[in-house]
Amino acid sequence: MSSPQAVELFFRISCPWSYLAFVRLNEAALRTGASVVYRPVLEDGLQTTALQTADGTARANYAAKDLRDWARFAGVTVKLPNTKPKAVFAQRAIVAAIDAGRGKAFIDALFAALFKTGDDIDDSAVVLAIATDCGLSATDFEKRADSPTTTDAVATNTRELLARGGFTVPTMFVSSDMYVGNDRVPLVESALMRAADRPFIAPGEHDRL
Repeated sequence: MSSPQAVELFFRISCPWSYLAFVRLNEAALRTGASVVYRPVLEDGLQTTALQTADGTARANYAAKDLRDWARFAGVTVKLPNTKPKAVFAQRAIVAAIDAGRGKAFIDALFAALFKTGDDIDDSAVVLAIATDCGLSATDFEKRADSPTTTDAVATNTRELLARGGFTVPTMFVSSDMYVGNDRVPLVESALMRAADRPFIAPGEHDRL
């Protein structure tokens, strides 16, 4: 469990909403002086949500528009791949990068590779090239990313998310408070501001100054 000045981000590298939450959460962390703890999870280990089982063209069209709107708001490019990658090696590699102290830079580069340039992050060679660009030694890094330790870490993250009441990504925790979805980042920032005893002006409160 994290401290009040930290926020945990449970995410999948193949999830565009996780990408948006990653960008916005790191900006919120800068404003609040908080730290972000990255927790990659397994897709197959998560429960199916109502949104994933719902059908209908109208819902699908709105979901696409909503993603475009949030991407514009976050100032990032999101081009969805034709096929959603499993990104199994990439998720394990994230653990190795975190252990090497390069987690944030590597996650950022992976998200950009998938959603900006459309790289195939199911290809371990692509992931390793990104790691090299982030200052991680390819040979040593591949060995660490392929170790049982990284596999266990991702599985542990997934089990913990479910045990704490989570069911999808992105999910964030400030201490024991859970926030689900990219659109909850402002609520996370407000919680971090309260924990740090710093002023936060919420929508609707400006006229009280």
